[in-house]
Amino acid sequence: MAFVLYYTFKMTGVFFLQTLPQFSTSALLTISFWIGTVGALFGIFSMVWGSALLPAAALIGLSAAWIPPADLMYRQQAQLQERSLKNDWRWVLIYLVLLLGAIQLNGKWQAVGLFTGYLFLFISAIWQSGKINVRPRGVWQMLKQVTGKQLLAYLLFFGLLFLLRTGRLLKSNTLFEWALFGFMFVFALLMLTVGRRSQFWRMPFYLNVLTFLHGIVGNFLFLFGSVYVGARFGQAALTSHVYIPYAIGLFVSMTFGGFLEKKLGASTIFVHLSGLILCTWLFCFDAMLPIGMAGISFFYGGLNRWLGQRYRVLTAETIENRSLAKYATQSKGSLVHQFLLMGLLFGLIQKAQLPVNAIFRLSSTSGTLHQETIVGVLDPAKWVSAVSIILLFLVAGCYFRNDLKQTPLP
Repeated sequence: MAFVLYYTFKMTGVFFLQTLPQFSTSALLTISFWIGTVGALFGIFSMVWGSALLPAAALIGLSAAWIPPADLMYRQQAQLQERSLKNDWRWVLIYLVLLLGAIQLNGKWQAVGLFTGYLFLFISAIWQSGKINVRPRGVWQMLKQVTGKQLLAYLLFFGLLFLLRTGRLLKSNTLFEWALFGFMFVFALLMLTVGRRSQFWRMPFYLNVLTFLHGIVGNFLFLFGSVYVGARFGQAALTSHVYIPYAIGLFVSMTFGGFLEKKLGASTIFVHLSGLILCTWLFCFDAMLPIGMAGISFFYGGLNRWLGQRYRVLTAETIENRSLAKYATQSKGSLVHQFLLMGLLFGLIQKAQLPVNAIFRLSSTSGTLHQETIVGVLDPAKWVSAVSIILLFLVAGCYFRNDLKQTPLP
């Protein structure tokens, strides 16, 4: 249940920020840091009171949802004010040492070690915030501005995702079906009204679509990739087939991506889209899966960087609105893919004449389901998901070709 709370708050937390008509970046950073600190303290306290793990997971998940957009806002403001920002890698190294040490511990002490690392990280962020002039100004005023319409949308997304994850955790067919059919109803309603609602979108249509697709790829990479590899090759293969390829792709993207983009110029986005299409195709073949994962990670990071640059040059909107629009649209893409994937798996299980609760055991070859049965369900889901993503990127690249060529460079 702790993971359910963490994941739900992390995925939907950015939607809550959209319920606020206006807020201070300083206040948002402050709240995020302090929420994470309190969550880490609850986590440490869970060693003597197990139930404390629930608020710890919720608070850390909420903090994890708010820090990325707040950080993006602050960095964009610093760039406009021509203030240089330096990353202090000493804190990162200290945290990595604590993390590696915590992993070596056993039982509850391992969790305590991890939460202690989180606590150190949040406290160091609060201490550093004094140097970058992030003060708790307007925190209460910010929270008093919650608007009903957006709050209802947030609660709807939160409730559906909470039901879905709780249903999987408790292996409850009823909760799972409620969440799935509830989402299908909401999704159909949104699709029927997308034309009217698009007239009120503040961001360019092509940017909304690509950001949405970026969220879909992220969910495909992390969620489905882990489930498929765990079922197809065993849980022990996750490190070699998922974690290491992802880390390599991300590291190469962070190290050499900027240099590559300077060389490519205006054609950068087409290279990223083509790379994602190719690597998603490679993912479908077991022998090429690790290479596909690394490639998806590389181009996923590149597309994220390109999107951030494009949101930065949208001068018609405030920095806060740009940042929230980016992260909220990504989260919507991730959530939509997750629910559609669960719907696809639900249909494949029905076709295979398996019990509905078989969907809860697809990520493991242990139990009553044989590996052939699991792969027989996941393999078609892999092809449908991958081909759908490839077609979406092809259509987006062709349809928005002129918009992408004319997009100003930052």
